[in-house]
Amino acid sequence: MMEQHYCKRRGKYFIVWFVVILTTVWILRSPAQALEYNYPYHDPYLATVTTALLDDGPDPRPKSSIVHVPGLAGRNRLPSLEGRGELSVLLYRQSRPAPLLFILSGIGANPFFGIATYLARVFYEQGFHVVILPSPMSWNFALSASRSGAPGYAPADARDLYEMMQKSLAILKDQHDVRITKIDFVGLSLGALEGAYLSVLDSDERKIGIEKYLLVNPPLDLFYALKKIDEWSALQVKFGAEKSQGIISKAIGIVESFSDAKKDDPAVFEKFAKQFAGFTTQEFQLLIAADLQTLLPELVYVTQSIHDQKILTAARDKLRKRLREASDLTFMDYSEKIAVPLWRAQLSEPEADVESFMRKGSLAPILDRLRGNSKVQIVHNADDPLTDKKSIEELKGALGDQVTVYPYGGHLGNIWYPQNREYALKLFKTSPELDAHNRPSNLGFDR
Repeated sequence: MMEQHYCKRRGKYFIVWFVVILTTVWILRSPAQALEYNYPYHDPYLATVTTALLDDGPDPRPKSSIVHVPGLAGRNRLPSLEGRGELSVLLYRQSRPAPLLFILSGIGANPFFGIATYLARVFYEQGFHVVILPSPMSWNFALSASRSGAPGYAPADARDLYEMMQKSLAILKDQHDVRITKIDFVGLSLGALEGAYLSVLDSDERKIGIEKYLLVNPPLDLFYALKKIDEWSALQVKFGAEKSQGIISKAIGIVESFSDAKKDDPAVFEKFAKQFAGFTTQEFQLLIAADLQTLLPELVYVTQSIHDQKILTAARDKLRKRLREASDLTFMDYSEKIAVPLWRAQLSEPEADVESFMRKGSLAPILDRLRGNSKVQIVHNADDPLTDKKSIEELKGALGDQVTVYPYGGHLGNIWYPQNREYALKLFKTSPELDAHNRPSNLGFDR
């Protein structure tokens, strides 16, 4: 009898203990795991293409201003680029003391349109000053801030970026009366990889004092990502020039038809997705590659103005001809023919090739510096077509709760989704006093 009673009690204790363990595990899971995730687009290419909808939205738009930051010595006097050697950042300024958020996008991004401006609006309406930085892989950064004149190697780009951010902050405070209570950082795609290196720099040198980093869809193997982009770009040959242009024109027409739509309305995205329902996977891949390579000709043009490596045959004063020549180059061409020869000389690594530079500039070499740094949070999507799924699993295994992996979203395709957006806002949540003073109450994030 005593034995039966003991067994019953032990059984009850076991059940209670089991429930406690399950509850604890559930609580400790990442947001993507702990909550039901109903992101609607399970085709990663369609999800990626939905980012074309994102900008700072229809009027009235938040007031912004372009701030010019002095560039590197001598870069303002290059032939055909005279007077263009300043770095341009986009500022959304609050009229009172507020936290400042730096946003850095990736390849093909521009500070004046696209995902960064969408995020800028979201955070500006939450009471943040926002500064959008140009991607290091843009002509403006290459000309004004890249000491190598050939960006693409993340450790070097992060160093150049860190110095320009310091210059930017001084100008914002001294010339634009931007009163800052704290500084945060959002990096998207390649900007997320550069942000990871930035976190190591600021941890060592503390010249800026960035409090939190949100790194979204960083390329875990940049060499893998660039090869994918080049493969997709090569589809233009398969389809032929006429068909390729027809696919691109059709897509542009769809995007433009939504120019006045509300940018974070799920119903708008549903209509948008239906318009793209007839596109094949390869057509999506072609569109993604074309978008990512939009600004590459300008980057090539500028690098060849800084270092004339005889890559372009047209005379240096023939802007259009040189840009037309540059448009025939892919990212791998840029890396192999332009960047790597310059990196070898500057870093004294005469035998290094593209792959070795990309591996050295990936997340892997700094994982130990990121691990345990609660300031750094990484968000990824398991179906990101620019990242090998196994490498995402390895990143999660290495950094644990610092990494949140969503099952769907492609490459940045779910950044607008309410659950993702709310996660970002909660991560950067300011003090209750500042929230109550700055934050509108009608955006649905007060939870």
